[in-house]
Amino acid sequence: MDYIDVLSDALSTFYNATNISVTLLSKKGDIIQSFGAEQTYCQLFHDATGKYCPCSQTHQQACLQAVSLGESYIFSCPAGLIQISVPVMKAGKHIASIIAGPISLEYPDMSLVDSVMQKHDIAMNYRSKLYSALSAIPLVEPYRARYLSKLLFLLVSNQFSDEHAQLDERSGKTMQQAKIGEYMQIIKGDPASAPSQFEQEKLLISDVLLGDVESARSRLNEMLGRIYFTSGNNIEIIKIRTIELITILSRALIESGEDAEVVYPMTEEYLGSIAKIDNLTDLSYVLLETLEKYTTLAFANVTENNLTLIRKSVHYINQRYNTNLTLENVAAFIGLNPTYFSILFKKEIGLNFSHYINKLRIEQAKHLLKTSSMPLVAIAEETGFESQSYFSKVFKKMTGSTPKQFRETL
Repeated sequence: MDYIDVLSDALSTFYNATNISVTLLSKKGDIIQSFGAEQTYCQLFHDATGKYCPCSQTHQQACLQAVSLGESYIFSCPAGLIQISVPVMKAGKHIASIIAGPISLEYPDMSLVDSVMQKHDIAMNYRSKLYSALSAIPLVEPYRARYLSKLLFLLVSNQFSDEHAQLDERSGKTMQQAKIGEYMQIIKGDPASAPSQFEQEKLLISDVLLGDVESARSRLNEMLGRIYFTSGNNIEIIKIRTIELITILSRALIESGEDAEVVYPMTEEYLGSIAKIDNLTDLSYVLLETLEKYTTLAFANVTENNLTLIRKSVHYINQRYNTNLTLENVAAFIGLNPTYFSILFKKEIGLNFSHYINKLRIEQAKHLLKTSSMPLVAIAEETGFESQSYFSKVFKKMTGSTPKQFRETL
């Protein structure tokens, strides 16, 4: 592993300059070398989750995402913090990966600890310990996280020849054309089987705004297959459709809260590149690159802004779970579209909105059953259920026994 010596100085420099821990991993995810001690917060999280700790799996997925993107990748770790993954490429091959962090984008917040504990079913005795340890996590302004990500990528990529970039691009173009060809054959065989262009555009926008690169890439290739098929491979018609698509995506990014001064120059640059292209292979690849840049930008926006909103929503729900609380109420409170909020909530908390509220209500109901003689109908009302029968149904589904049976076993 001669690349270790090559990278050591760069990784050591990054750590000593930023005070952010950095770890070199093998392709399999094994630790090869680390700079900086593991944070106490992370040690506590590993201890609390034990054999079910999802960190290694998340790191491996993030590393693969970075390889897929061909650049650094900012992601949220299972413990609610932010980390950066960078691929190590040599001669077009993925030979190792780097994980930097954790870092925090905001001051220590007990709601973060509560949401992490809720998501991973962590015992309450860890609550104060995790909160205390959270203050030691390096605090980074959101915009600096992107620059740190880019800096680490440049430090690593500059250690090797840029030969891999040319190989990756060539391989990417070949693979993309094969995928587009597959979709063209599917559409040719059964034109009615594919969603409409309008439906595909909505799904693509959703993928981009959620930062789901893999799904967005697959969706784009499917859309290009349809466009190629219906246009008879006429490049001028395809260019027009491509320009329309980029315009739609850029507008969706801005409407989601991304800075127009960032999006518009990117869009103008891509549209200028498209105007100069005279073959379908290069046109498809430029569109794919555009899509991935937009998706990465949207992911950074999700990481920096929407994670804060989800934590705010969790705090709001925790204070009002026993009222007639709806997904629309909470989405309006934090200023997100209800559908988008629902998707983000499930992604970050691990439970859908209604399941999360019912879990809170049942925990409170169990407490009242243990500590009071309140009638079941009163407990149902106190914990926010619309009726005693619905309360009993949900209670049995989540605990395996009825409220009456639960009380009798105490």
